[in-house]
Amino acid sequence: MSGLGGAGGAGGAGGAGGAGGAGGAGGAGGAGGVYDQGGGGIPCDGPLFAEAQIGHRDGIVGSWRTPQDVTLNFDLQNFQPLDDYRQLWRWEPWVRATAIDFELLSNLRFSIETDAATNVQRAQLWHRPSAAGANDVKIVSLSRPDKTVFEAQAEWLDFYSDLREDRMAEILCQLGPQHAFWSMLIYLHPSRTPRTIELLDTAVRLAIFAEIRFKHAIAAPRAIEYSSQIQPMIQTPGHGSMPSGHSTQAFIIAVVLCALFNQQFGTVFYQQAMRQAYRVAVNRTVAGVHFPVDSIAGHVLGTALGEYFVARCTAMLPAAPSAPPPPPVVQHNPNMYTRLNGKITPRSFKGDVLKATDNPDFDYHEPLSPNDATNYAQLHNINVNTVPGLFPFLQWDPPAVVDGSKILSWLWNQAEGEWNGNSLANTKF
Repeated sequence: MSGLGGAGGAGGAGGAGGAGGAGGAGGAGGAGGVYDQGGGGIPCDGPLFAEAQIGHRDGIVGSWRTPQDVTLNFDLQNFQPLDDYRQLWRWEPWVRATAIDFELLSNLRFSIETDAATNVQRAQLWHRPSAAGANDVKIVSLSRPDKTVFEAQAEWLDFYSDLREDRMAEILCQLGPQHAFWSMLIYLHPSRTPRTIELLDTAVRLAIFAEIRFKHAIAAPRAIEYSSQIQPMIQTPGHGSMPSGHSTQAFIIAVVLCALFNQQFGTVFYQQAMRQAYRVAVNRTVAGVHFPVDSIAGHVLGTALGEYFVARCTAMLPAAPSAPPPPPVVQHNPNMYTRLNGKITPRSFKGDVLKATDNPDFDYHEPLSPNDATNYAQLHNINVNTVPGLFPFLQWDPPAVVDGSKILSWLWNQAEGEWNGNSLANTKF
């Protein structure tokens, strides 16, 4: 992840997407460090450059004098109280990424919980509040289906294999970072929107950390292990099948982007974002490396992580960003903004209740919250009270509250400023 030596760019932080995710927009970009090979247009190797600088210093430094702190005294923000979140702007992208990842992961706890009544084991991810003595808050829970469920699901891969020729280009291009696909929906560019790219990379890294921990705990065999007729069109990854990492990462990006632009169910953008996440997830079934239930579990995990990430990023921010100076003709409307005030909806994928005869396909309209249930009922013209019974393997709990983070809020605010005009305040003199 590091990019030490700084060829830097908006994204050295990003590349975590190599695990197959929407991440890694990054590497594109920056003007490069002062000391980058060729950064000044003159290619040279390290030892030669170091020798040149040694001789150069000897020729210009003169006798030692008391430091004058020219640039240090010019900097009015140095030596602030410890842990000043504003200092984040100073660091290389990979350094910022490391600090932000530590901030996110420090408040997470993973556990295996056993239901005393059913003796079913569930893998759960929790938020650990910063306040001493506060109870942990459940974020998401996944349980593993029975072997017979996966055996029944194998037939779905046979059905979906008919799409391989049509989807081949997409499948191969989505093996790595997927920013090219997300930039079809919004204008992403490492020079124009570096902080938005950093924000999305951060969300993807969170998804990767979480999904891999769940994959290890659930330890679900891959599709190729059930039948020699699966014959995947790509290399089967070297980790567990459930949850689908592509599904997890695609949906966390969709949730974060919709929150960043205040898009809710019913808008064209929301529809496009969710369809794209769905297509990325389904393409893994087409390729022969994931079952539909893997994508369902990824949908639950990615949605829950996305909402958690947004809550932690925005809990300390005002209801709406301040208007950029001078006052624009149109002020920011607080009613537009989907600030969560730290609220999340804990979600569960209850794979243990599935039976081979259920054999569900993945539908991104499946409800993961009360609002989703209402929307699903409207789409299908049914009573909302009947919706949960259609998806017994999905569950949501009453809303809970998680605490925010100044470090995460800084990054969100910087990303948002690239779109709402506030970043223009830094270009005015």
